[in-house]
Order: sequence, then C-alpha cells, then structure tokens
Amino acid sequence: MKMIQQLCFSGETEEALKEYKRAFGCTVRSLLYYSDAVKHGWEQPDAAKESMVYHSEIMFGDQEVRMNDLSDEENVKLTKKVTHIIGFDSEEEVEKAFSVLSDGGEVIRPLERPPYMVIIGTVKDRFRVQWELMCDF
Repeated sequence: MKMIQQLCFSGETEEALKEYKRAFGCTVRSLLYYSDAVKHGWEQPDAAKESMVYHSEIMFGDQEVRMNDLSDEENVKLTKKVTHIIGFDSEEEVEKAFSVLSDGGEVIRPLERPPYMVIIGTVKDRFRVQWELMCDF
C-alpha cells in the first residue's frame, strides 16, 4: 500500500511541474491534457479546457504526487492551505529548493539552523503552495 498526494491547480499545473522538477529534481511519470481525455472519449470537448492538465504523476523520490488543473475550487483551496513537508538528505538540496520556490513566492520562515536540525525553512511558491523544507541530522 502507498499513500498518494494530490495537488490541484486552476490552469498552472504545467508551470508547477516544471518548477518542481527544478526545485526538487522530480521526474514526470505521466502527463495527459484535457485534449487527450477528449480523444480517448473520457470527456466532452470544451475549448476552454483543451490545454489544461487532465492528469499528471510526478515522482518526489519514491513518493508519487498527482497534479491536475480540473479539480473543483475546494480542492484547489485545500492544496494552498496544507503545508507540504519535504525532508532532504543535504543542506545544499534544501538551499536549492528554497531558492527556486521563493523566486516569485513568499518566504514564511527564512532558512535557519536550529540546534535540533541541520536546516529548515518555509516558503509559499508563486502558485501559493506552502512548503516546509528541511534536513535532519
């Protein structure tokens, strides 16, 4: 069994996928657009949705995260209310991800080095998704 997290957007999924690849070194395992769903007969044509992401799977290490543009507004709001905590293996990885995510975003808690941890910081990226980035001892 595994738990799969979902991040919901309103038209920014493709940009977010690119940013998370840069920040976290993620790999995109699957990417289907609404137009693909129409071609397969899963959805009815809707020009306003044609270029939106219907379904995607991105791998944060061994952790699968699904992302899309077509969830209801409550799920989009929930994505932006939850803090997503990422544990890294090195201080350098935290610093790199923090730099990428804070560009155009908002630093909530600057990077610091408390006595109980190598490094930790919290940032809202430009999509308003909140991330707590850390490296334990």
